[in-house]
Amino acid sequence: MGLIDMNGGFGRLDGSVGLALADGGLSLRAQKAETVIVTGQDETGQAVPCRPEFSVQIADIISPLLPENEGVEFEFLSPVRQHIGLGSGTQIALSAAAAVNSLYNLGKSVKELAQITHRGGTSGIGVLAFEHGGFIVDSGHKTADKNGFLPSSRSTAPPADLLLRLDFPDWDIVVAVPPKVGINGDAEKHFFQSVCPIPIEEVREVSHIVLMQMIPSLLEQNIEGLGKAVNQLQKTGFKKHEVAVQPPEVKSVIGMMLKNGLHGAGISSFGPAVYGFSEDRRHSEELKSALLEKMPAGSDVLITKANNRGAEYHV
Repeated sequence: MGLIDMNGGFGRLDGSVGLALADGGLSLRAQKAETVIVTGQDETGQAVPCRPEFSVQIADIISPLLPENEGVEFEFLSPVRQHIGLGSGTQIALSAAAAVNSLYNLGKSVKELAQITHRGGTSGIGVLAFEHGGFIVDSGHKTADKNGFLPSSRSTAPPADLLLRLDFPDWDIVVAVPPKVGINGDAEKHFFQSVCPIPIEEVREVSHIVLMQMIPSLLEQNIEGLGKAVNQLQKTGFKKHEVAVQPPEVKSVIGMMLKNGLHGAGISSFGPAVYGFSEDRRHSEELKSALLEKMPAGSDVLITKANNRGAEYHV
């Protein structure tokens, strides 16, 4: 939902607020093998090899964890869409690492797995959502541990700690994903360094929105207050700059969500995913139809709830 302090004037950087989703995530099966094998499923449910670059990515992620001369066979049971703003990179890394951790009884914590796989170096939401689920605020990083403005993919800082976790109410979460790829890699690194440091006045405004509008609205189960907080976040701080670089297709989704009465409309991470909240399933379904009718071909709209449990393991 947003990074809080991209100024660092008080000795801390980052800090973030976010939410775990119940659907649209990742499911995989893993078993011991002699090498690293990565498969997916075709339309009929049959296992098929994943694209080579994805298989290499998985092998690189788990190589620091695998015992010598051991391997793992992974079968991804759900589609994998990366760089859409829903934290799939972190979920892929932690799911694969957690599977190896379980198969070989390594006894690592989620935070240790995140450090080994280099996740959570900026926003801690992906790591903490994997572990706890729910609505999360993380503590960011001391400038002694991280002395620059970098995305998680380029940061070596340790994962951020949990500051606050709340169960999220039983509201619909409408997530619309245009057929675009969000900013990533070197472009993301350049973006961070070009817009930061954020003016301290805007950091204070973001902090005020989170502390005195967003969190109280959740405690009071006030969906209108939450929506207003989300809308305000889009207009200030680091999030303002993330919104500004979105293509017209993404900005139009924000407008459609607000015009059709959704409570709040915000960019998730760097997009292109856009989210908002509703108390009425019929309204959610009507909005989904309206969005798909007007969004470009290849778009996806998901109606889901919050995941208040975190990742699930079955042995």
